[in-house]
Amino acid sequence: MPALTADRSPDQLVAEFDRLIGVDWPTVWAGVPEEEVKRAHWCAGFGWQALWFELGLWVRTAGGGRLLLASDAPGRPVARVEHTVCASRADDPAENRHVEESAGARWSAYVTALNGYMGFPRWEGGWDAPDVPEPPGRGPWHDLRRRREDRDPYRAALWWFSVPLAPVIELRMTLNPGTSSRPTVANARITLACHGPVGPRTAA
Repeated sequence: MPALTADRSPDQLVAEFDRLIGVDWPTVWAGVPEEEVKRAHWCAGFGWQALWFELGLWVRTAGGGRLLLASDAPGRPVARVEHTVCASRADDPAENRHVEESAGARWSAYVTALNGYMGFPRWEGGWDAPDVPEPPGRGPWHDLRRRREDRDPYRAALWWFSVPLAPVIELRMTLNPGTSSRPTVANARITLACHGPVGPRTAA
């Protein structure tokens, strides 16, 4: 049976996003304080509990989810805030199709839930789409050649709004389905990320 390491329902995703979207984004983008006491106080202001630093600061939210505040180091600008809503991995290549189909069903449910909250995305498509837009801010996209080679993102949906320092919101699925010539076990992940606007910022 495939292993689930993250499994948030569509309602939980919307509730988590509802708490997240109203934060003071300029303060988030400026970066997490380096000093431990200040960092704890900073996190508490958002209703978060600091956990550990690995590719950024991980925090626990009031809703029980975990967020990654991606940055190079404490005190450096935050590039994105990321929440993994679904992650699964097959135990055997025979389960690969089940992992792929389950991830596809989850994807559809998450997109429908976010559509109900924010409206339809500015763009939605797959890894081979030729019309991927250049979103404002620090767009998460590689060029078309790289996307086709890596099939990453496997699927994506983008929302953005005409508000200064507001995030570019990305729902992304990554999928390693394995192939007959490379029969590895499949793994799938769906994340919601809020990407920071372009331009240097400095932590307070």
